[in-house]
This record gives sequence, C-alpha cells and structure tokens, in this order.
Amino acid sequence: MEPGEYRERGKEMVDYICQYLSNVRERRVTPDVQPGYMRAQLPDSAPVEPDSWDNIFRDIEKIIMPGASSPACTELEMNVMDWLAKMLGLPDTFLHHHPDSQGGGVLQSTVSESTLIALLAARKNKILEMKVLEPDTDESTLNSRLVAYTSDQAHSSVEKAGLIALVKMKFLPVDENFALRGEALKRAIEEDRKQGLVPVFVCATLGTTGVCAFDSLSELGPICAAEGLWLHIDAAYAGTAFLCPEFRLFLKGIEYADSFTFNPSKWMMIHFDCTAFWVRDKYKLQQTFSVNPIYLRHANSGAATDFMHWQIPLSRRFRSLKLWFVIRSFGVKKLQAHVRHGTEMAKYFESLVRSDPLFEIPAKRHLGLVVFRLKGPNWLTEKVLKELNKSGRLFLIPATIHDKFIIRFTVTSQFTTREDILRDWHIIQQTAAQIINQHYMLHPISSADGAKIPNIISNSSPIADNGTSPFHTEVGEHKAPSRKIIVQPKKVAVSPTTCVVSQHLEAQVDPLDDCFPEDVPYVTQHKLSSFLFSYLSVQDKKKTARSLSCNSVPTISHPKAAASEKNGSYPGDKILSKLPKEVMMLKKSAFRKLIKFYSVPSFPECSIQCGIQLPCCPLQAIV
Repeated sequence: MEPGEYRERGKEMVDYICQYLSNVRERRVTPDVQPGYMRAQLPDSAPVEPDSWDNIFRDIEKIIMPGASSPACTELEMNVMDWLAKMLGLPDTFLHHHPDSQGGGVLQSTVSESTLIALLAARKNKILEMKVLEPDTDESTLNSRLVAYTSDQAHSSVEKAGLIALVKMKFLPVDENFALRGEALKRAIEEDRKQGLVPVFVCATLGTTGVCAFDSLSELGPICAAEGLWLHIDAAYAGTAFLCPEFRLFLKGIEYADSFTFNPSKWMMIHFDCTAFWVRDKYKLQQTFSVNPIYLRHANSGAATDFMHWQIPLSRRFRSLKLWFVIRSFGVKKLQAHVRHGTEMAKYFESLVRSDPLFEIPAKRHLGLVVFRLKGPNWLTEKVLKELNKSGRLFLIPATIHDKFIIRFTVTSQFTTREDILRDWHIIQQTAAQIINQHYMLHPISSADGAKIPNIISNSSPIADNGTSPFHTEVGEHKAPSRKIIVQPKKVAVSPTTCVVSQHLEAQVDPLDDCFPEDVPYVTQHKLSSFLFSYLSVQDKKKTARSLSCNSVPTISHPKAAASEKNGSYPGDKILSKLPKEVMMLKKSAFRKLIKFYSVPSFPECSIQCGIQLPCCPLQAIV
C-alpha cells in the first residue's frame, strides 16, 4: 500500500471507529452467533493473490463484528492458523480443521513464551507417565530427575525456559556447520540414563540466532520418537522462509515434531507481538494449563476451543486480526516474493563483503542473514560495531562463533533496495578503515634514494553526499568501495631502513589475514634475540608475541645463539652496528607500531623485503 492510499484508508478506519462509538448503544452486549459460525464464511486456504482493501474492510463488519469479541477472536485465529500451517508446508496433524488431527495452532506473544509452554507441557506429560510407575513419589522429586537438551547455538530463551520450569537444560555440541546432529543427542541420552536422569525434551533450532544454522530434524526426530522425548522446534526467524517451497528442505523430519513455533513479526511484516505456535496433541497442552473456576465458566465451556487453556495468561489480544489483514493484502505469492527479495539482498551484501580482503565471512550465509567480521583480533570487530551503532545510521547485532566476534547483517524489510545495501556497505567500509588507520597505520619511511614509501593502508576519503567513494571494486551493476591498497613497484631500491608490504589483490588472497595478533595469555617471557623484540624484553609486560617465522616453517632453536646470549652478546650485534643512527634513535612509539603490525605476518600472502633478504622470514635478517 502506497503512502497516499495508506493515509486515505487510515482515515476511513478512524471514521469507522467513531461511528461505532456513536451507535454502540444500538449493538448487542453479547454476540448472537454460535461457535463455528465463521468457518463457512472463510475459505479453507489463504488467498494466493492479493485482495483489495475494500473487500477486506467490508468483511470486518460482515464476518468479524457479529461475533466480536468472542467467539470471533478464537474462530478467526483457528482459521488463520490453519491457513498459515498450510502456507508453510507443516503436517496436517497441526491443523484445527482436519479429520486426522487432534492438534492445532495458537498465537502467543513471543517464541520465548512458546518454548516455555512446550517445555511445561512436556514436563507435565512425562511426570504423569512416571507417576504410573512411581505413584507414591512426590512430583517435585520426579521433576528433579528430568533433563532437556538443545544445541550450544540455541537462543537464550531456551535456557531461561529451563530455569523457570526447573528442568536441567544441557547444551550439546554442534557439527562444523553449527547444526545439532543425532549422534550427539543419542550419546547424551545414554549418558544421562546411566546417571538416573529422565530425558524429557529436545529443542531443535531451524535458523540459529548466531549464523542461521539448521539442526538436523531428520536425525533428531527418530531418536526423540524412540526415546519418548518431546521434540520442539524453534524457527523464530527462518520460519517465514518456509513460505517458499525451495527452502523447505530444512523441514525434512518435521513429521516427528510435537510443537513448532516461529515469529511472523520478524520477517512476515506483522507488527509485534505475533508468534505462531502449533502442537500435535492439544490435550497434552490443555492438561498443563487448564483451570476451571466458576467465574471463568460460560455456556459453551467444553464445547468450543478455549485458548486460555493453551497459554500462561488468562486474557489475550486479538492478534489474528492483523495476521488476517496481511495475508489477505499480500496473498501467498507476494509474501513469497518478499522472502525471496530479502534473500537476494543478503546475497548482494555477501558479494560486497567477499570483495574486500579486509573482511571475512566465517559462516555460510543462509536466507537473509550474513555474518561477517574484520580480519584480526576480536576487539577490531567490536570497535567497528560500536562505532557503527554509535553513528545512528545502522543498527547491528553481534554474536560469537568459535571464539570469534562476528556482526550479523539481516534484511527483512520489503522496502530495502540494492542502493540501501550499497550505502550500508559504504558506511561499514569507511568505519573499518578509520579504525584500522587509527591503530595500525604505518607512517611513510624513506628509502635509499630518498623517495617516500606510502602507508600500507590508507583510509578511503569520506563518502560524498551522493554516497559514492573514490575507491571502488566492480560488483554486478554497482560499484563497491574498497581499501586503498598500495601495490609496491617491483624495482625499488631498498635499504635496511625500509620495510615494504606488497599487497596483490589480483591473486585473490587475503593480504591482511592474521596480520593482527590476537591477545595472548600471560606466560613466562622467552628470550628474544630479534632487535625489535629485544626492546620488548626490557618491558614490564609478561606477554609473548607469536613467532615471526612463516606459518609453514617451524621455529628452530640454535645452540650457538643460545650460548652467545649467555655471554651477553647477540648474533645480530654486527648487523645492528650497521643500522643507520636514524633507526637506532626511533621513538618508543614507532617501535610499538612496527612491532604491533609485524608481530604475526602471513608470509605466504605478504611479500616483505628488508636490507638483508632471506628466503622465508626476512625480519630475522636483523637477528
């Protein structure tokens, strides 16, 4: 809906509300309809094509208002949840209106609440089973033996659910793709049964928070079925993607699920709060939350579905109305196009990141989520993220994988364009350049012929008002900015005072990969014979730096060198005496910059030349 039409339709809605308030005394206090009245007035499935607002608005008075607020609230929700389950390709056992189903869907406030509800239902059902064998055992004692499982990539809400339900939650390791596999679950179950624990619940994630990884339902499902565990699926973000058939390969094994939840409010353009939650057996849910005081009874108690027995709160909002509006306004086809658009925008952003050698993508992109980081220590990426969010032009969320600090970039808006993505990437690149230059920029050094050798990394000039940058790399039909990398000419007169790093982007290598040292633990200080590191040896810090030797060549200890150290002399003394006085008089700050930058070079990727050239580790020339 365009802004002009949105404004016009909004005025119509305000007029309708005012009219309702004006003649409210003429309306019935209670509805004059019976449970099930709406079923015949709505189609079995969601519309494929968009419907007009006039038709939708007309149905408000025709279909909704006669049963407002009950049973319209419940009945619209039941019908819309069936629509949505079919749109996602969920099993028929999750439908309200199906002859072979005793399950159904309900709208909750959040996925966090849905996971807690599923765990409480699983706990109640398992305790009832245990009471059959141990009728005299107290329920709290039985509860203390229960144990639940999820992956170490699961959302924090799963852990919180365990805390609230007083059920032990174990976080299982994932594979190289950050997915929970069947073997890890099976091994954990066997170990816990030996300890006298009772496995009860598994939360599988489809689209993890960190990297949008997918647990293997086809492996976890059969194990849960054989062991009698409740399988709950958290698809908070990725669930919307299942509107598109090409993404449903991740649903393989969904037939084993006892419950499934996702957030239409994340990617389906529904306003918060709106969380879809389905169960295969509604009676297991109702036995957990059913209470029946006299003030909650009504004429249709027991005859009609009552969602107060499907949730923690008693009262509930008319959430299905906004879901109904969106599904009818867009239709299935346009909702699918929206998901595909977000995925394509993420692919474009991924291509921009991969075109810049300063960045890396540490995990495979899935759907509309790209994770990236600046190569080097974690604090570099943390600093970039802090500056980006501080700018107010972007808001990004971090995560960690394999002890690496990463930034998450996701596209969920229907209005996002390639120009928006490129603008965001300009901002990210410019911010990263500023951070790198601030901490690692090498000042120009004079060569033997008096020429100035430029900085290794130069910050690209600020983005102009039109959003362009002076340095670009062609990506598709757009230009992506890149770092200004100085490629050193092959024939340069080099003296012992020069140190040149040559970056060859055309070789498609990562020139700065691992060039920045990670923080290392405090350990006993090693004796360093290098001229540069001899400066460090007299400092109070007890940190050691990684070896300057190439990654492919082991560091070798020389007995002669060790003996000369005992005598107070160093093998590099002769070389040191040849160094110009200007080098020997360098300020401490200059030494720190040189040492900091050259502490972990990746020599197969960086060509370094010094006054005395060695085949592998040239900086050892001054040892």
